[in-house]
Amino acid sequence: MTTEADALILRYHQDLEGELRDLPANRRQELLDEVGEHIAAARAALGPETEAGVRTTLERLGDPADIAAEARERSGVQRPPARPATPWLEVIAVVLLVIPFAGWVVGVVLVWISRLWTTRDKLIGTLGGMSWVLAGLGVVMAEVTSTPLAQSGSDSPVGQPHLETTGPGLLEVVLVAAPFVLPVLAAIYLGIRLRGRGAAASAPPS
Repeated sequence: MTTEADALILRYHQDLEGELRDLPANRRQELLDEVGEHIAAARAALGPETEAGVRTTLERLGDPADIAAEARERSGVQRPPARPATPWLEVIAVVLLVIPFAGWVVGVVLVWISRLWTTRDKLIGTLGGMSWVLAGLGVVMAEVTSTPLAQSGSDSPVGQPHLETTGPGLLEVVLVAAPFVLPVLAAIYLGIRLRGRGAAASAPPS
């Protein structure tokens, strides 16, 4: 039956094995055997084995990370740099920036919370999304300019106004189209900047 002491030793052994994964297989197994023999001898010397006694034994052995670091130094093995975690907050922010109105608002908040972008990057992301406001203005202007104008004319029946409409101008077209372009450009820019910061963070020191 597995005791708490056995569970502590098993966990310690697993942690040590994980820390030693960068070493050659033969050297890794040699160290694991040495530590296992040391633990077995210490357990035998405890007399009445207690959980506290086993904890003390493992603490005297040292932290598995420290043991592995010393072993790598002696073997001339350099541990590869840890792969940076995916910046999910920033990825979500970039996606939300291209979603109209509510999505853009949440995206801007996440952009400004992030520490991976500079102030200039954050301003570009914010201004790119603000073009949704321009879209609303463009729609309103297009509605106004297309409102029927009442004019009397010889071709109109008596008592009936002649209706004329004016199509949207270039400004209205630009205002309506901008939101479909600027947020995407801003999101692409932030994505490129984010990728560059991630590559710089993961680059080994010179």
